[in-house]
Parts: sequence; C-alpha cells; structure tokens
Amino acid sequence: MKIAYILLPLIVLVTGCKSAPADTVSTGFIPSAEKGIAIATLTFEGEKPVNEIYRFFYNAQSGDKAFKKRNAGKVVVNGGEVKDSFNGDFNNKKSYLVVIERDPGMYAFTQYSYLDRKGSNGMVSSSKLFAIPFEIKKGEITYIGEIDYKDVAEKGSPRIYVADYFNRDLPEFKRKYPSIDWDKAINKSVKQGDTGGGIVDFR
Repeated sequence: MKIAYILLPLIVLVTGCKSAPADTVSTGFIPSAEKGIAIATLTFEGEKPVNEIYRFFYNAQSGDKAFKKRNAGKVVVNGGEVKDSFNGDFNNKKSYLVVIERDPGMYAFTQYSYLDRKGSNGMVSSSKLFAIPFEIKKGEITYIGEIDYKDVAEKGSPRIYVADYFNRDLPEFKRKYPSIDWDKAINKSVKQGDTGGGIVDFR
C-alpha cells in the first residue's frame, strides 16, 4: 500500500493500513505525472493540543476493493510531541499544510479519532461517519479548503468547519514548497457533503 503525504515537520500522512510505515516528504517533493494532488489546510482551535494523537481518515469513494485499499489514508498529528503549543506551518503555528497524492478518483474525509493519553489508561474516541468529498484528477492540483477542527465543542455543535481560504493558503504552499508550480492549483473548496448529523459545517 502506498502512502500519501502531508508536507510539514510535525504531521505525517500515512495510509489507513495498520502496518503501513510513516513517511516524510522533503521540500523538493516532485508530483507523479500519473497521479493527482489534493491540498488543504488543517487548523486547530485553541492554543495547545488537548489530546495526544489526532487522526483524520480519508478513503476512495470510487473504484474496486483493491483500489480503495491502496488509496486509503489518514492525517496524523502527534499532539504529545509539542504539548504546550501547536507546531504548524503558519497562523500562529495552528495551521498545517496538507498534500495528498493519490490515483485519480473520488475521495472523502470520513472520520476522525483521537487518543486522549498514552499508556494503559489511554482512550481512543472516534467520530460518527461523515463525508467531506473531493476529487483527485490526473496531473492536477485541487484545493479543497481549510479543515478547521475544534478540540472542545458544545454538545450538538460542529467539531469541523470547512471553508474557502484559497487566497490565504496558496502563498503558504508556495513559500514552503517552491519546486511545485502552485499556480496550477484549482480552487474547488468543498461546499457540501454529509455533515454526519452536525459534526461538519460547510461554509
């Protein structure tokens, strides 16, 4: 199973397969001509991580079983490594640059989970299923928006907000990864999907 990428020092984007190794990507990352790229920013509300580990899962929504297994993935943030603050790319270190390189097809972020603490007393909590859909096209770079996650939310209120910050975010990708022609990026910020009963708010 191949892995996708998140381009930042702290976060590693790995596959949904349990045995898949973590991977990091250098600033000189060159996209494959046979695949496509989806980009987003992941932003955390609050000044420091509340939990040890955060996972945001995405899956292929088209193709056969083998295709879906090969292209499944997750964004992993290890909050326990920083503790007192986030260590993102910009926005007071709370926003991270996400790059997903996959085979062309329809995809969606479908769930998140978090581990509250390491050790035998640690508890993993998972959200209900939802869908933040996006399409990956061969040779294209597609911007899908900012995924804003609230660590603490009132019962019944959204935990994730999806919004268009294309003009703010694209310069950040350009600054950090100058080897990629980000001017080819197409703004297809996600405006609707499955809210999971109110977990996600599309703006």
